[in-house]
Amino acid sequence: MTIAACYVSAEGVVLGADSTSTVYVPGPPGVEGSTHHFDFAQKVFEFGEDSSIGIVTWGLGSLKDTSHRTVIAEVADTCNGDPGSISSVEQVARRFAEHFHRIYTTRYEDVLRQARQLRDKGDERTQEEDNDYERIISHLPAGFCLGGWWPGQRSPAAFEVFVDPLAEAPPDPKPIPQGVARFWGCPNLMDRLILGLDYQVFHTILASGKWHGTAEELLDTIDPNRLAQPFDLPIREAIDWIHASIYTTIKVMKFSHLPPVCGGVVEVAVVTSDRKFRWVSHKRMSEAIPGVPALRKDP
Repeated sequence: MTIAACYVSAEGVVLGADSTSTVYVPGPPGVEGSTHHFDFAQKVFEFGEDSSIGIVTWGLGSLKDTSHRTVIAEVADTCNGDPGSISSVEQVARRFAEHFHRIYTTRYEDVLRQARQLRDKGDERTQEEDNDYERIISHLPAGFCLGGWWPGQRSPAAFEVFVDPLAEAPPDPKPIPQGVARFWGCPNLMDRLILGLDYQVFHTILASGKWHGTAEELLDTIDPNRLAQPFDLPIREAIDWIHASIYTTIKVMKFSHLPPVCGGVVEVAVVTSDRKFRWVSHKRMSEAIPGVPALRKDP
């Protein structure tokens, strides 16, 4: 699980994420495996080298034997190798979505086919099939947010790319509105803080039988009590907002009854309209080795 975030301002785009990855480790023959949480994963990347675009990921951690890092580099190579074919961040996001989807549907062909067959069975699924279906659709979604600017267009922009295991076509990138922070992966804390409740609580209320209005009426009741935010934060305040949101989520997950699926170093990057990709907070390659100092050029 992850807490990933993006904020688009008039000055630039801020991307951030935690560093925890959740991995199932199988046991030896006859012994049940267990879930492990590692705190040195990277989820924010520069899109290529000397780039004006950054990307953050959440959900599915890899494509089996192919890492997200590799896929991002492959797409960046194609864009930088033929810059005349790209004219906007949206086109970069679309190319990334198509490339990722091709690999995704190849690596998970069998299990994706199974998910769609189970979906089509609907109410005819057995309890075991229901469990299989829920497992697939909860573990295989993958999300990305690409943000920054493309040479020739200095206006900051960001686009969400969400890969749905039930969708057969490549995802259509969705623009991130300016002045609104977006959170993905494990956003329930920030939703509760800003909106007053999260998706799970909202649907629990609707299903309780104690609310007799519509879903829209419940939203209308809650909306006046949400925490309003400034429309366009100065870039350093936007960095503070993204960092604080991720850090707060990590601490709540640590001290709650829920598993610590968010944690590690908070990584934050920024692309401003006058400068390319820059790290604000970033792990050293030696981070996981206690007591080892960073090399002078260690990013």
